[in-house]
Amino acid sequence: MGLFSFLFGNRTRKGVDVVTDHIWMTTDAKFAGIARDLQKRATSEPVAILLVAHFPDVLKRLSELATQSVSVPIRAVMADRLSTEFAEGLELDEASVLEIIVGERHPLSDVDHDLLQFADAFPCRCRLSHHLSLENPVLKAFDTDMVRRVLEALRVEDDESISSPVVSRRIQQAQQKIAAASRGNLPADSAEEWLEMNCPKLVSRQSALSTVVVPALALHRVPSGPHSTPETGR
Repeated sequence: MGLFSFLFGNRTRKGVDVVTDHIWMTTDAKFAGIARDLQKRATSEPVAILLVAHFPDVLKRLSELATQSVSVPIRAVMADRLSTEFAEGLELDEASVLEIIVGERHPLSDVDHDLLQFADAFPCRCRLSHHLSLENPVLKAFDTDMVRRVLEALRVEDDESISSPVVSRRIQQAQQKIAAASRGNLPADSAEEWLEMNCPKLVSRQSALSTVVVPALALHRVPSGPHSTPETGR
């Protein structure tokens, strides 16, 4: 039984649509992209939207976005605050659609997996997506310069993201390296601070970590127009 499986007993689950990571050039571009995605998603299927952060610095930015005037309820929350009471308070049934937008990746893949379990426990259909920028500390655990060069070669603008299964797999590999080097999971205000506190040796030799090779054809541009649909990379 998963960590959150007890939330809804044996009711039939509708499954989770996990979207390939959205990668943005900068942090500001990422949050602007999430804001546009909120407007678009609010006019489609979702009954509710959750904006999820792993660290307080990202939660602050997401909380600002949650004040947007849209037709569905939006809540910004820390991932470690997701609980039985929180889930029950959403009052979702099997006909509902829940959009979960995560503003970052946690350095530890197990923490991200807990979010997937949380989404899978709902009786309704869920769509789970992660947004990162090249400035994200987890992405810096491998050669982001290579990704940046590919983005520049494709002339990707700030209002565009790329979605690539190749990059998503490399992120998972970076998380595995972080987990192997980690000496704990001390709380922190940001992912950068978390790495400094929990993986000081990794931070000091980050430039020596393995390099990722990202084929240009594996990258999918995700335009930000009002009628665009993010690619899932499937």
